[in-house]
Amino acid sequence: MKKILFVCTGNTCRSVLAHHYAARLAADEKLRLAFSSAGLAAHKDTPQPPAVAALLAKEGVKDLKHVPVPMTGKLVKSSDLILAMTAAHKAELIARWPRAAKKTYTLIEYAGFGHDDIADPYGRDDLFYYEIFKLIKSAVKAAVEKLKKK
Repeated sequence: MKKILFVCTGNTCRSVLAHHYAARLAADEKLRLAFSSAGLAAHKDTPQPPAVAALLAKEGVKDLKHVPVPMTGKLVKSSDLILAMTAAHKAELIARWPRAAKKTYTLIEYAGFGHDDIADPYGRDDLFYYEIFKLIKSAVKAAVEKLKKK
């Protein structure tokens, strides 16, 4: 089973949305892909914005009870592919764990959508979360399609 890790800053919004949406897509298609997420500055006591669970519930992900996961070398080592939300996240991952360079991309880059970042919605209004999730969904769909071919 191929292991894919989504990474952002606090592991409360973007990587969580990507992780759980990708897992739902893979389950629907019975793909042998395992998804997880972590944050470069994650802390277990950081609250998850209500918009995250609400958006995922509309996609069939019910009762989300996510606790932020700090990024570790063990996660890097156990992951086959690491998808960061921004170029800065990607650069920090590679700086901390140089061996991850060949398997680390931004989500947008891996999806083939260019080199843009996925903006952080934390603390913003629900409409901003909705717009960010639309981008994440498109990129995750493209990434899953790419993974199906490998």
